[in-house]
Amino acid sequence: MALLTDDLRTMLEDSVERFIRDQYDFHARQALVATDAGYSARHWAQFADMGWLGIPFEEQHGGMGGSIVDTLGLMRRFGRGLVVEPYLAVVGLAGQALAGADNAEASGALLPALVAGEALPVMAWEEAASRGNPSWVELRATESGGEWRLDGEKITVLNAPQASHFVVSARVAGGPADADGIELFLLPATADGLGVTGFPTMDGHRAGLVRLQSAQAERLTHNNRGGPLLLRVLEQACLMLVAEGVGLMESLLQRTVDYTRTRRQFGVPIASFQALQHRMADMYIATTQAENLLDLTAARWRPGADNSEAAALLKAQLCASGRYVGQQAIQLHGGIGMTDELDVGHYFKRLTALGLLFGDETVQRRRIWQQHSNAGAGAVGA
Repeated sequence: MALLTDDLRTMLEDSVERFIRDQYDFHARQALVATDAGYSARHWAQFADMGWLGIPFEEQHGGMGGSIVDTLGLMRRFGRGLVVEPYLAVVGLAGQALAGADNAEASGALLPALVAGEALPVMAWEEAASRGNPSWVELRATESGGEWRLDGEKITVLNAPQASHFVVSARVAGGPADADGIELFLLPATADGLGVTGFPTMDGHRAGLVRLQSAQAERLTHNNRGGPLLLRVLEQACLMLVAEGVGLMESLLQRTVDYTRTRRQFGVPIASFQALQHRMADMYIATTQAENLLDLTAARWRPGADNSEAAALLKAQLCASGRYVGQQAIQLHGGIGMTDELDVGHYFKRLTALGLLFGDETVQRRRIWQQHSNAGAGAVGA
């Protein structure tokens, strides 16, 4: 459910298109990927100046008072431009966790800095044994003398090397697989006992392994609210992620059509070959399926409610559509589709990475099946 006016969303989306057209061609993007940071701090400051960082946050924190749905047009254009700035990690994950936290003092102090582009908090939730399940948490939080200490490890933390703060899911009670006993904690990247091993991901972005050894942290949630809040945040992030994926597929389709119109074989453009026309038509259908499901899901989205099934269905569709569109684009470009010098391969890599984030197609389908199984068991028990 969108909260901003149509005119305001159109203005924001137009500003993103101008930014990508004027400042973000493929060669400029590749130059950013080659730097140590992997993104441009100057661009991030522009994001703040243009109001993009504040779209889904309340006005009291410097935001626009919108919702995650209001970011989808922006994310779609980020996909078309292969943008590498950490919008999903900062605004979509950590920012939403802070906005929903019980600790109003902590969120009230950090969110205005996020919206202003001065702080880059990221979310650390995934563990080696979690396999896409955010409720599997082994990292422990213990209280002593009124202070909370975290011990454990988180893997594939998006943009961990650039982070100013970490929002961490930790277990305060129960065993690793228990749905209850999970809370969220906040600590600065400079905290004693916190170590980050950064690495580049296959799509040109950055991530890291985060180790915590008796690291002091501030508690963000209470009364078992950490686990449900984390699930809601990941559902919203799936919505943003799919919007980016649709933009990626749109660009791949357009580039493939343009290439087949200029590439000649047997004296004619290969776009005139009926077999290739059928394949490009199938690419269009796959892209449109994901786009239509995204629009339908966004129209029915209710902030703060349980949107888990809708998010899982949407993510599963992205995995299927993205895999097909990406593979066809590479094949129809021939050998040059595999080179780093051509942008097509980079679009495919980003699509592949998005398919794996928050659980692949198999994880999403299992999640839907488990929900229906639990609902059926409840009905039988009643």
